[in-house]
Amino acid sequence: MDYKSLTSLMLRLTGVIIVVSAVTAMPRTFINLHVRNPLESPDVAALLLTMVASSLPILVGLLLIYFPATVANKIVSAGGESVDTVILQQLAFSVLGLYFASLAVFDAVYWLAKLRIYFAFYNELNYGRPFPLSPQDFAGITTTCAQFVAGLLLLFGGRGLANLVHRLRSPPRLPIGG
Repeated sequence: MDYKSLTSLMLRLTGVIIVVSAVTAMPRTFINLHVRNPLESPDVAALLLTMVASSLPILVGLLLIYFPATVANKIVSAGGESVDTVILQQLAFSVLGLYFASLAVFDAVYWLAKLRIYFAFYNELNYGRPFPLSPQDFAGITTTCAQFVAGLLLLFGGRGLANLVHRLRSPPRLPIGG
């Protein structure tokens, strides 16, 4: 199996995982909008923001499922035919970084929508100053930021990390004529 076929297979599998995760999260996302305003007219901005946040992962997943070769051609050069473990590890770390970074971007859209609904709700009720963020919300926002940074480090540092893993796993070279 050559690099492009292996990369296409991994990208297609990643697309399936992203689509399944997004579809299973949709009911929880949309029920929160319904519970918030069951009798009033729906908040169009919140509904549109929620629909965009829910459709982005599905769109990315479908693109990875139906067009993995196009993405693979951009990632892998037309070099050798055999699979080298160091290059495969570089690719795996980069794909994992892309996955983490894209999940963090989707979570950031979720937090933006949630906080927008939160502050709009308190402005409508004229309570004045809204309550401070709960510890769970603050931890979620912090986790999203950390996941984005880790994803970028893996995405752009995949080559260095794979070389480090290879150096740690391979035995040291002894001098021949010593």
